[in-house]
Amino acid sequence: MSWLPAISFAGNRWWLPLSRPASDLLAALLLEQETPNDQRATELALQMRCDPPLAMFAALSRCQIGATQVSLGSLASDLLGRLPALFASGDAFLGVPTDRDRLVPQWEELRALFIRMPPSAWLSAADKWLTVTGPPVPQAFCQRWPTLTDDAEPMIVRQGDADHFAPVKLDLSLLARKLRRAQTLGTAFGTAMRDAKSASLKQFAYGLSHEINNPLANINARAQGLMSNESEPAKKVALQKIIDQTMRAHEMVADLMFYAHPPSPNLGEVNLAALLAKVADQAGPSIAGRGIEIRVVQADQTKTTFKTTTQTQTFSLTADRAMLTEAVRALVRNSIEAIGCDGRVELECSFRVELSKKIAVILVRDSGPGLSDEARRHAFDPYFSGREAGRGLGVGLCRVERIATLHGGGVSLLSGPAGCTARLWIPAKA
Repeated sequence: MSWLPAISFAGNRWWLPLSRPASDLLAALLLEQETPNDQRATELALQMRCDPPLAMFAALSRCQIGATQVSLGSLASDLLGRLPALFASGDAFLGVPTDRDRLVPQWEELRALFIRMPPSAWLSAADKWLTVTGPPVPQAFCQRWPTLTDDAEPMIVRQGDADHFAPVKLDLSLLARKLRRAQTLGTAFGTAMRDAKSASLKQFAYGLSHEINNPLANINARAQGLMSNESEPAKKVALQKIIDQTMRAHEMVADLMFYAHPPSPNLGEVNLAALLAKVADQAGPSIAGRGIEIRVVQADQTKTTFKTTTQTQTFSLTADRAMLTEAVRALVRNSIEAIGCDGRVELECSFRVELSKKIAVILVRDSGPGLSDEARRHAFDPYFSGREAGRGLGVGLCRVERIATLHGGGVSLLSGPAGCTARLWIPAKA
């Protein structure tokens, strides 16, 4: 495939040539999904500096969205996100010219001319390229073209560049379609696996609820009965530990039941700031004598989108108060377990706009040990435990994730060499 996808306007179509270096790079970018986007965009921008057709395609294929000024860097980032869809489109290469070899000398001549111009001058003369393979460019289309703000120094065509537009055997369209199909199959397989896992977990949870909760309730009741008639302090302490552990086991079964078959949220108005303060206050007894500080911190005002008229922000939104409280409590409990002794936990809430969506964000930061890559990948899997790193995950984070998804939001863990930040977000309305 030696062509870039068609550029269309008002029923007209124009074609720009795909150079061999650009073909190799685009193929690598389609395949190297694990490479950070900023690094891939930088590589693409560098290619655009010596490849006017690629830069013009990136600009003109998006000029109808109304941008008036663009840079090669922004064009590269935008094109990177559109690559799979552009080359996988069935319409992208319909009507492509068949006499490409005859056009190569004209393209080489144009490239030799443009490469000696600064990139900021390319778009004003882009019609010279388009009319090689299409009709005259309508003035209405030209008026939509943005201005390139990149004033890089003009380049000199090197010897050996004469075959820049030599035929390319690699079919990027076929590659993009195969990658899209593989991604679709992978997504479908993942969905099927999650559904099967959820169904098995639900059946398992129901079995546990019947087979485990009944003997746990019996043990708990008998231990409480014995403790009520016990006067020896050491024995009372031992009986209390039995009661505590049976309650812990019961809560684990309840967490699993919630994960497998959660109820619908009971929505109402929730004051996030008050909720965080309540959770922090309730955690006090569990950290007594352990040197752990829990506090609610003020949100970064430079990032807060919605502001109240009072000095103290209320951060109210619509959610299930009980579920949200339990989610924050589980995150705080996870942080306390990770710290052990001598550390701090900070709670913060804010309202922000991300990807044009208004969201409420709750952050729970701790000074405990960070998470390993494996623990971060499996943190939300039921009963996966990162205790070897000092952080017990169990079922609590699964419950947090389920509460977030029930509200249309999500949860993630950000970790460094030391410390971890749990980020819980749900949609919000201004």
